[in-house]
Amino acid sequence: MSPDECEPVDERIARALRGEASDAERSALAAWRRASPEHERQYRHIERLVAATRGLRTGPGAVPPRPTAAAIIAATAGRGRAARRLARWTPWAAVAAAVVLLVAINLTAGDPPSGWTPAEIVTGEGELATVKLADGSVVRLGPSSRLHVEAGRLREVRLEGRAFFAVAPVSGQPFRVHTSAATANVLGTRFELSADAAVLRLKVIEGRVALEAPRNSVEVAAGEESGVRDGMATPPTPLAEEVGATPWLGRFMVFQATPLRDVAREIERLYDVRVTIADPALGDATITATFTDSPVEDVVAVVCEVLSARCASDDGTFTIRR
Repeated sequence: MSPDECEPVDERIARALRGEASDAERSALAAWRRASPEHERQYRHIERLVAATRGLRTGPGAVPPRPTAAAIIAATAGRGRAARRLARWTPWAAVAAAVVLLVAINLTAGDPPSGWTPAEIVTGEGELATVKLADGSVVRLGPSSRLHVEAGRLREVRLEGRAFFAVAPVSGQPFRVHTSAATANVLGTRFELSADAAVLRLKVIEGRVALEAPRNSVEVAAGEESGVRDGMATPPTPLAEEVGATPWLGRFMVFQATPLRDVAREIERLYDVRVTIADPALGDATITATFTDSPVEDVVAVVCEVLSARCASDDGTFTIRR
């Protein structure tokens, strides 16, 4: 498997594990695995993620085919930055073009169908996983962590370890994260949660989260943090640092109907560039997208295409206008 091939290695591994690869591709993959211990570790990591999604069933209705990340990236490759900014965007591009591996967990509400098993994603030491739930919520699961989704419970998960959540807002349907220390009730927000034993730590970047601990409850707003120890939730306090600045997240961004002005700030912080919104009214436009280890040019191109906006770059400065 040559490193200059368009299709990401993770995606080729996933296709082979699903039985979608040709004989030649499987032979190339076997040779790639033998080339180094690091390759074998990567293969085993993808194998665990793919295995976690086997047996899951989607709800009724046709699902449009999702183009591969390679297909989306190839559509803009070799045409320079200006051409890339004008590339056509599809509903899958904001996620697929940027994510190394996206595990899609499609659940059905109500009673689980026959043969359906609960979904569980587990990461090892030094491993990360990006998980997209059927309601559109996205979870970035940290190292040595576990995310469990009960059968038939569309917006309820159990967390052990650390994760960053971008919860899709669904009217009248709160999203619940259960831990051994407390339960977080969410209507639509972005926040970081870490839990082990009886200790929980919460940082909210957008929206509001209600923490229900055994001995009390608190509501935590954007720009605040709280925690739970010995069954007691602490009063919210201002964040000591931005959630997005947490080192374990890596170069990762996820937005759920996030205003462009906030998206621009996160792009500036993560990539050390300047993003100017020429039309102030455009700052209210919202973005829903997930990016993992993407070049800043690709991120801005997707953002602009989603908004039907025009983008220009000049020496580290990106300008977005109608």
